Amino acid sequence: MPRKTTTRERLIGTAAELFWKQGYAQTGVNEIIQQAQATSGSFYHFFPTKEDLLLAVVDHVAEIFETEVFGPASEAAGNAVERLFAVLEHYRQRLLDSGFIFGSPMGSLAAEVSENHPLVHARLVEIQTTWTERVEELLTDARDQLPHDLDRGSLARFVVSTMEGAALQARVTHSLALFDASVAQLRDYFSLLESPERHVEPIPVQVRPRPRMQPQAADWRSW
Repeated sequence: MPRKTTTRERLIGTAAELFWKQGYAQTGVNEIIQQAQATSGSFYHFFPTKEDLLLAVVDHVAEIFETEVFGPASEAAGNAVERLFAVLEHYRQRLLDSGFIFGSPMGSLAAEVSENHPLVHARLVEIQTTWTERVEELLTDARDQLPHDLDRGSLARFVVSTMEGAALQARVTHSLALFDASVAQLRDYFSLLESPERHVEPIPVQVRPRPRMQPQAADWRSW
């Protein structure tokens, strides 16, 4: 039997969905209270300000990523690179199950609220840093599959950027086509890194000599 949600959990879940659908600024406290079937007294008991609720939503989403995206992927079968792509697969499934409503706090809230809410901005930076560190750990575990001189920190940031960009495209288009295409490109990139022929000399570019210009008589208009 599923556990009954508390009033606080309903307020956070309702706020998260409304923030993703229509934005933080466009969502009023009364609308959240009504849809969560709560009272104003209970709202302000848990959240003295709307920003306090926003911080709770950010933490709620971060917890979802930990328990439903990164956590299961870390326990998946296969090598470290496959566990990395399991992170993307779990994110993909979360997008699909939510009808493309689910999104990360970086893509959904950072552009709208982070500059005007320094506490929220600081929390978003912490979450992004944590995600990058989680990916870098997987890349470190893949030491035998990837070049030893690879900058794993930079690659981890690239993976997180790809993940976030792909998810944003999926939410905008309500389709997984662009998400899947982005992940496929990332897989191709990792295949090149894992290939023993990765150090291929670049093909020199042939530059055609420019034709020599015939000298012409001086013209006063060119002075």
